[in-house]
Amino acid sequence: MKGNSQQKVVFITGTPGVGKSTVSSLLQKKLSAYLISINELAREKGLFQGEEPDKGYKIVDLPALCKELTSKISNKEGMILVDGHLSHYCPRTDLVIVLRLDPDFLEQRLKKRGYSPLKIHENLEAEALGVCLIESYELHPDKVQEIDSTKLSLEEVTDEIIKIINKEIYYPPGKVDYLHWMVKK
Repeated sequence: MKGNSQQKVVFITGTPGVGKSTVSSLLQKKLSAYLISINELAREKGLFQGEEPDKGYKIVDLPALCKELTSKISNKEGMILVDGHLSHYCPRTDLVIVLRLDPDFLEQRLKKRGYSPLKIHENLEAEALGVCLIESYELHPDKVQEIDSTKLSLEEVTDEIIKIINKEIYYPPGKVDYLHWMVKK
């Protein structure tokens, strides 16, 4: 990565509801890191191109988002965490952590958030198919690791990410498989 040699940029991505924001907050505290929320950045800078009428989510201007993110991290030092399911679309990273969660567990979380049935189904399919993992790998092939958080507490997920950052463990992409969920639905 070009830029400040005193920084390490880590993207935390995954399907909505897998625990990115909670884990990122825990990591921020444990690592004394600078945390950027992609959703907050998009909201703060007004980087929306409209709204998807059927599913009710805002459409983000990805090139503008990535430009703003790059600008925001360019003068920072130390550990920088970028939280959000769109983070992996941006180029400036040293490591991409994709959090995964069994779709049956994810469904319960999304229902508690009040997501519409259509939005829930879309996110469950995305998780079963590994959409965030595939996109991350296509854009950052040598920087992606994935963690199945289904049977781990948030503290355990946080500790595993710290071990990844410290190069103590390696979770290669492609080990987590939820395609069976598609068959049973």
